[in-house]
Amino acid sequence: MEQNQRIEQFRQMAEADPDNELGHFSFGKALLEAERFADAVAPLARAIELRPAMSKAYQLLGQAYDGSGNREQAVEMLTKGALVADEQGDVMPRETMARILGEWGAEVPVFKSAEASGSGGSAEGSASAEGFRCSRCGRPDGQLAKPPFKGELGTKVFDHVCNGCWQEWIPMGTKVINELSLVLSTPEGAQSYDQYMLEFLQLEEC
Repeated sequence: MEQNQRIEQFRQMAEADPDNELGHFSFGKALLEAERFADAVAPLARAIELRPAMSKAYQLLGQAYDGSGNREQAVEMLTKGALVADEQGDVMPRETMARILGEWGAEVPVFKSAEASGSGGSAEGSASAEGFRCSRCGRPDGQLAKPPFKGELGTKVFDHVCNGCWQEWIPMGTKVINELSLVLSTPEGAQSYDQYMLEFLQLEEC
């Protein structure tokens, strides 16, 4: 029942604001987790349409295509997504998509970045070597002057998110609270809010 409630919440969020990529992404992700693969395709495709740089959405859309029996489109989407991730310096999504393509016996694209997939180095080490790069927009500048709040999550935002994307999250966070009726004083509400923030800023794999 909880899973169905989550799906319904995200569906309402996406429908209430058709241009909200987070709503479509979260809706598609929830459908994918429920193994409703064919249903997950449209919202994930819409998320990419709204934000073509959302590398994680390509990965999930590829998995949705594959789960619905369309391996050819899945390969096409993961290939495109891996290149998008590589262009932005999104090491973890790039490596995941490259790994899946390899497991399927599909051709893994040649990456522009210095450390190509399968080179044996850790994703963490590669990200550190490249310096600051925003996890959401891929820009190598505009880092926040200091962590926006205390704690491990605040440090993660500081390390991986530019000021522009952080400013975009602030009104989006308010929208999430209002549309999902989150009570931040409760552990459940705070956890849900943090999860949306991680998804919006593409910090899940940082």
